[in-house]
Order: sequence, then C-alpha cells, then structure tokens
Amino acid sequence: MKMSRNRTVWILAISLASLLAGAVLAFEAWHADRIYPGVRVGGVPLGGKRPAEAAALLQERLGAPEHPPILLRGPDRSWTARPVDLGFSLAAEETAWMAFQAGRGSDDTILDHLRLLLQGYDLDPLLSFDPSQARLYLRTLAEQIDLPPVDADLRLEGGTVVMTPARTGRMLDVEASVAAVQAAMGGTPGEGVEVTLVVRELPPQVTEAEEARTYAESLLSQPFALVLSAPREGDPGPWFLSPEELATMLQVQPVDGRLQVVPDESAWRAYLESLAPALAIEPVDARFHFDEATGQLVPIAPSAEGRALDVEASLQNVLHALEEGQHAAPLALRAVPPRYPDTATAEELGIRELVAEGDSYFIGSPSGRDHNIRLAASKFDGIVIPPGGIFSFNHYLGEVSAEAGYDEAYITAGEQLAIEVGGGICQVSTTAFRAALWGGYPIVERWYHHHRVGYYELMGYGPGFDATIYSPQVDFKFRNDRDAALLIETEIEDDAHRLIFRFYSTDDGREVKVEGPVITDETEPGPPIYQLDESMEPGTVVQWQSAQNGLTATVERWVYDAAGNLLYHDLFVSRYAPRRAVYRYGPGYQPP
Repeated sequence: MKMSRNRTVWILAISLASLLAGAVLAFEAWHADRIYPGVRVGGVPLGGKRPAEAAALLQERLGAPEHPPILLRGPDRSWTARPVDLGFSLAAEETAWMAFQAGRGSDDTILDHLRLLLQGYDLDPLLSFDPSQARLYLRTLAEQIDLPPVDADLRLEGGTVVMTPARTGRMLDVEASVAAVQAAMGGTPGEGVEVTLVVRELPPQVTEAEEARTYAESLLSQPFALVLSAPREGDPGPWFLSPEELATMLQVQPVDGRLQVVPDESAWRAYLESLAPALAIEPVDARFHFDEATGQLVPIAPSAEGRALDVEASLQNVLHALEEGQHAAPLALRAVPPRYPDTATAEELGIRELVAEGDSYFIGSPSGRDHNIRLAASKFDGIVIPPGGIFSFNHYLGEVSAEAGYDEAYITAGEQLAIEVGGGICQVSTTAFRAALWGGYPIVERWYHHHRVGYYELMGYGPGFDATIYSPQVDFKFRNDRDAALLIETEIEDDAHRLIFRFYSTDDGREVKVEGPVITDETEPGPPIYQLDESMEPGTVVQWQSAQNGLTATVERWVYDAAGNLLYHDLFVSRYAPRRAVYRYGPGYQPP
C-alpha cells in the first residue's frame, strides 16, 4: 500500500512538472515576438504587444508627451524651452524595440521573465532629435543675445573732442549650443535638464582712442597760424584757423586697432591753393628796343623776379607742424623767374628784323584823347610775345581809370557820343590790329566799332581797318605763329600825330595780300536829334554830332608761306550802324 501511494505522488509530480514545463514553453513561445508582461514605457503597459503594435500604442499615448522643460542659460538671462521646441520627439519604434529587448539578455532566464511579470519594469521613452529645429529656435534667441562690438570712436564736433570707448560684443554660437542641448538631454527627457548656451565674445577692431583724444584736444586748444618766414611790406597774412576751422581739416583714422588724428591733406591743399593768388607776384619781363644798326636788343625796362606759393612744400610744413603738435607753420614761397630777363639777346630770341608795321593818325584829337592815346601806346612799347603766344591787348593795357592816369574823352556809346575815362584807347588797338594784319599773324579776336570813326580813316585807310576794345569783355588778340619771339615797339610822331606799331622778329618769307574794303548795305541815318541844354544862350543851337551813313565793310586777307602755300584766308566784316546828327539848343529855340 505504501508503495502504491508513493507511486501516485511521483506520477502527480511528474504530471505537474510536465504541465509546468508545457506552460513555460507555451509562455515563451507566445512571447517569442512579443514584449514580456510587466514591461512599461512612460507608464504605458506593453506586455504581449509585438514591437509594431507597441510603437503604435506609444505614438498614440506618448506622441506629444509633456516632458519637463529644458532650462537654457544665457550670459545675462535664462529661458525655458519645451523639448519639442528644441527638436526632441518620441522615437516610438526605437522605444518599442527597447521594450522588446527587456528580458532578452543572454543571461536572462524564465525567472527573470517571471520577475518582470511580478515586479514590472518601467522604461523612459527614447527621443529623436532634429538639430534643424533646435537651430531655428536658438536663432530666435540669438536676436536677444547677440550684441555687435563697438569700436572706439572719436569725433571732432566743432572745437570739441567727443570720445566713445570700445565695447566687446557677443554672439550666440548656434552650432555649439545645439550640440550642448543634445548632449545634455542624452536622448531622454530627464528632470532638471539645464544647458549653458555657448556665447562667443566679439572683440572690436578699434580698441584705443585715448591717445588720439589727448592729441586732438591739444591741437584744438588754440588757433593754428600760417605765417610767412620773411614777409615784405604789404604782404597779406598771417592766417589763423580757429579750432572749429582746424577741426574740419583733420581726420580720424584707425591704424592697427588704434585711432589716430591726422591732417586731411586734400583739405589743406585746397586751403593753401586758395591763399596762392594773394601771395603770387607775376614776374616782369624786361622790355626792349631793337637797334637796327647793331642788330642788338637795348633794354628799356628791367625785368623782375616773381614769386608763387609752393603749395606742396607748404603742405609738408603744415603736416610736420601738426605731427609735432605745434600751432603754427611757415608757408614756403618759390621764385618765379621772368621769361625774358634784361640779359636776353636778339640772337636768343630770334629777333633780327622788322617784319610788320601798322599806323594810324589822330590829328585834331582833343587833349584828353591825345593824352590817352600816348599813355596807352606806352603800355605796349618793348613787350615780347613768345613763339605760339597769344597777344591780348587788354592784358598789357591793364587798368583804365583816372587813378591809372587816363583822362576823360569822347567814346562811341550807342547812337550818341559820350564822355568817359579812357576815350581814345581804341586808336591804339586799331593800330595794333593793322600791324598784325599786315604781318600775316592769325587774328584770334577782333571787334569793329558800332559806328564809323573818322580818326581811323585818315591818310588813305577806309572803314573796316579798326578794332575796338572795352576791357575786360571786348579784346583784341592775335597769335605769334612764328618760331621766333615777337618784339613790339610803339612810336608817336608828334609832328604828324601818327601812332606806329612796329613788329620785330625773324622774317619767314610769308607774303600778305589785302583787298578792300568792299562797301555794301549802305543805310542813311534817321532825322536829327535835338536836345535842350538849359546852360546855352537862349535861341542858340549847335551841332553836337554829325550824321553818318551805316554800311558793311569787308576786308579780305590772304597769307602765303615762303613756298607760296596758303596759310590763312580771312574775311573781316564790319557792320557799322547809321548815326543821326545831334543838335543842342538853348531855351527859346524851336527845333524844326
């Protein structure tokens, strides 16, 4: 009996073991592709789920999890950001696979699987990270973090120096900060995650301005003077630039990270050039007569050296003075030699013979007109025109005024004669024109008179051989087109009241042919003009101005070289207006 009972127990034990083994085998077989019971992710039970099913469940339950925020620490403030804003999201498939691996280690046994079932096993969900989302978020923070560096600055406001110190800037290093965020999370949304953002310093390019400020304040502490080292009586200057003016002629420039105050060379050059005219003294050429007997030049007026401001040398003086912190600089002057010193010889200048002559007569001229002709003619006696040079009548004539010694005399002004200082000078320009005309020189500028002038038509000259001037607008000019210099001599034959211009140079064999004048378009003047003169005797009348026809006079000139080739062909057309007679009468006279 006892043996029967033991056999029964044994059979039961074997049966139970078989059942248990079968159950274990069935359990393991069932979970061969399923997550073991007791495994949870973020509180979501996943036991019995295949990985794909678990991933879908996790996506449904934890797709937008409220993970703890991340603290982002900046240089002077902090921000809290949701992980999702920084590019973190649930890695559902990876998390499900991690849950599936629970209990499947190489050393795990059925007991470990039972322990999972009985005790449970919680896992944190895995997160995926999108760095582009993190970059986008951090770039918005950069707008609040970034500060541009500020260079040291120095401004010259009037005579005041204003300095701004340098300031270091900063810039959020987005890429380094993205890496720091990723490293701090470690792939899981843990509690209390803090990230110190990576911020780089941006040093300014210009850091130092104090030395420049001190230098500028010293320069602007008083006016700056420009002086002549050896001034002559009557010289202008000195010139003082106030601190405000001086400030406009200085520049602030960065050099190797430091500010420097330097002169504005272009401004100084322009300022010095503005002083040049007041300091310039034109050299004076000697004047000569040509001794036809000896063929030599005889000086009749000495030459004189001129001077000019040496702008570049003066600029260097200014730059040196400013560099040394001085408040004055000398101006540099240079000598300007005359083109024709009184030592010049006829051989050097190519003056060998008389090449042209022009004349006019002023018999019967009133004393004022006679005086003016003589004075004006003296201005041209002995002058030398260089080869290729332009003769300007007004240039050599100079100022026409009572202070210059001229008297009042009649001039042509509109329809009636008028009295003005310098009347009669056109007699001289007319004579110069005739010499240039017969000498074959190219005429650059010539104006005819408004009306015919009887003085200019004496001794065989007809209308059209005159040249009027009215300084400075109306001039007479011709060019010395010969290879040799041109010497002009003037002479007045007192007995004949004849003015002569003689041109001396080298005869190049040119031939001059002049025809005319050809008279056309004659017009008669209108009726006489009568003017009341209260100072005249009652009932008297005198003729003040004679009537004169208007006409057009054409003078034609051909100039040929020594070989017979035509050099110039000129038409000098003068259109003279008619002039009415003018009568003055006393009270009581009845004009017709």
